[in-house]
Amino acid sequence: MLFTLGGCKNVKDIKVTSAKVEAIAPQGLKGVNVFLAVGIDNPAFQIALDDIHGAVKHSGKVLGRVTVDPFTIWAKSAEIYHVKAFVTLGEDARLRDLLMLTDMTKLYECTVDVSAVPRLKSGLGAPITVKDIPLKKLLEKTENEKN
Repeated sequence: MLFTLGGCKNVKDIKVTSAKVEAIAPQGLKGVNVFLAVGIDNPAFQIALDDIHGAVKHSGKVLGRVTVDPFTIWAKSAEIYHVKAFVTLGEDARLRDLLMLTDMTKLYECTVDVSAVPRLKSGLGAPITVKDIPLKKLLEKTENEKN
């Protein structure tokens, strides 16, 4: 029981340390593949992330729906993970709404909602959802690494 409680504390200490877009490839008229480099500091045990999806929002409007390929976060590591995401145009968005995100000022105003199912080696897992993560917070971390 104590081991489990100690492990939960470590899970709360997992942090996304950076996020960088490596490449973007159009897929049809309403979607793009986005290849990301995501830095994750994991002081806990190995966790597989499945069923990862979310939304990119600006001023409460969903600009895009995101689905990320499953991947594994290695135990007690600080790594850069190369992941692929597929972004489709949001229900109420137009292509010009997405194009405004090339302006860093507008991009910094966006938030992200993310849901995933983290699984332990044993296969046990439960869905988690984090809402309204400011993109500015993630992007500034990446910018600070450059300086």
